[in-house]
Amino acid sequence: MNKINEFINSGLYETLLKAVQERNVEIDNIVPFSLLDYDRERLVAARIEIEDLKALLSTNMEEATSFVKSKMQLDFDEEDEYPVGEEVIDDEKPRTINELPYYKNFLVAFLIEYYLLKIQPKELGKYLKRIRIAHASKYEGRLKELWKNVL
Repeated sequence: MNKINEFINSGLYETLLKAVQERNVEIDNIVPFSLLDYDRERLVAARIEIEDLKALLSTNMEEATSFVKSKMQLDFDEEDEYPVGEEVIDDEKPRTINELPYYKNFLVAFLIEYYLLKIQPKELGKYLKRIRIAHASKYEGRLKELWKNVL
């Protein structure tokens, strides 16, 4: 986890973070230890190393920035989440009470997806299933569509 912590405090990562912050994103610089462990588990599930992300980011900063900004604009709310006839009325839908800042390490998950889309696209679906993303195939499709727009 020290390598992950070093990465999120590196100049390279900070450059990407600053580019994202231009979108008025609030960042909490204190990252709980448990979130670093979560990042480690995602890296294991993706079967890549933090050094792979560093190398990719160092040679593809502009493209990575474009991917991250595009992904942050996506709306992943599921309008068709409930079957016909079982829709939830507006009063029962979840609502945001208070928006908290992003933890500084949030880009690690984005960079894993970016890495897989760019370097190992056939592994993306397997990775999403390993980390138990709901509707993994649908999410994979949305990521691949976003990727086409970034290119």
